[in-house]
Amino acid sequence: MEWKNLFRILIFVSMFSNIIYAQSYKISYRMNYKPDSLSEEIQTKDMILLIKNKKSKFYSKDQYLNDSIVIEKEKTGGNVHKKYDYHFMVIKDNREKKTNRFTVLLRDLYKISGASPLFKWEISKVTKKIGDYNCQKAMLTYSGRTWEAWFTNDIALQNGPYVFDGLPGLIVYMKDSGNNYEFSFTGIKKDETTDIRYLSAKPLDITAKQWVKVQKDHYNDPYREMKTGNVKVRWQDKDGKEFVPDYKELTKNEQQYIKKHNNPIELAGAVRYP
Repeated sequence: MEWKNLFRILIFVSMFSNIIYAQSYKISYRMNYKPDSLSEEIQTKDMILLIKNKKSKFYSKDQYLNDSIVIEKEKTGGNVHKKYDYHFMVIKDNREKKTNRFTVLLRDLYKISGASPLFKWEISKVTKKIGDYNCQKAMLTYSGRTWEAWFTNDIALQNGPYVFDGLPGLIVYMKDSGNNYEFSFTGIKKDETTDIRYLSAKPLDITAKQWVKVQKDHYNDPYREMKTGNVKVRWQDKDGKEFVPDYKELTKNEQQYIKKHNNPIELAGAVRYP
């Protein structure tokens, strides 16, 4: 192949890639997961991946729908109840190679910023059809879990659920070897109304190390805000009579719950509680 023809092909591929990323998309996933790795209980959550100008936002469908209503109401000065369902939310900037992870604890929204992971995918020759898409298998070991992923070149978006990306096409299915997390693609459409920047609450910027401390502090005294009066709570029995709770017993029960539900997607980041 002459170098001039090769140069034309490279220019075309680059232009095509830029056209794809200049458009806005809303991609839907269904996430099945185990909050407790030792339990067979599975929870299901519908998630949305918004893509616009090499930036993306992965978060719950409920939050996406609520944000869409809030944005429209704010234009006319209207009021609407805001949700704060930001567990599992990730905002990526592929141009800057930065990833922001979000989570909520009690009344606060936290943002942990850092460099985007560099995934070492092992792409297999194995292929199969998933829905209407021709897919190819890839494997990944990342943050304490081994993942099986299926991507499609039919959708030329190098993105996927949560922090995962970097394959030649969109990830349409993904699960870890322990069956703790599973992501299934359910649809895609162009969405020019996408506003990736919008958040219904101002996040607190912290480091990963500080986030571990926040979780440990909460574990050690989960009812601190109530005991100090920063959060007003009226405790009532089944007859409506007020009473003072046994915070020691409540704390013990809450700590057991926290330790059981300590199964994050990035397992290597799980907090080691006493």
